[in-house]
Amino acid sequence: MTRNDGMTVDILIADDEAPALNELTALLRADARVGEIYRVSSGADALRVLSATSVGVVFLDIHMPGLSGLDLARALQQFQQRPAVIFVMADDSRAVDAFDVAAVDYVLKPVRLERLTVALGRAIDANLAGSPAVSDEKIPVTVGSETRIIRRADVRWVHAQGDYSRLWTTTGSHLVRTPISGSSRTRV
Repeated sequence: MTRNDGMTVDILIADDEAPALNELTALLRADARVGEIYRVSSGADALRVLSATSVGVVFLDIHMPGLSGLDLARALQQFQQRPAVIFVMADDSRAVDAFDVAAVDYVLKPVRLERLTVALGRAIDANLAGSPAVSDEKIPVTVGSETRIIRRADVRWVHAQGDYSRLWTTTGSHLVRTPISGSSRTRV
């Protein structure tokens, strides 16, 4: 199911927009880490496929009629072997919601190959670690001349501030001074 010494990860893509579904499928087929790709156009169809087939990663459009991507991710939390969830969104306004349902990552439309590659790598790493969400991950932030550690689980909202990310927690906001464009270490 997941790549490990030549193995690949099977994937399900759920998106109600055919062009987005086709684009994501084409990009993923070009990745050697990807095995079988299942494609559906609704959350209900995704649940049917996932009830019968084991996959390592699901890519979910957050806005689908009927069972939304968020609803589907909540339902997946009941699965004994839960696949890693990556949301594919037109904007980042629902990013906090995505992480509240233990998504590994989210990718903005139109999908860029480089960003998709990073997200897929995170999902594969999560599968290898045995858990799609790393809730105790630590994020270093700078406050004045001091570095503090923020737990990923405490992050409620993230937004870009220039080349950096600002993390919002219940106690305030924190600037992550690692450039967004070159960071694969800091995951929020």
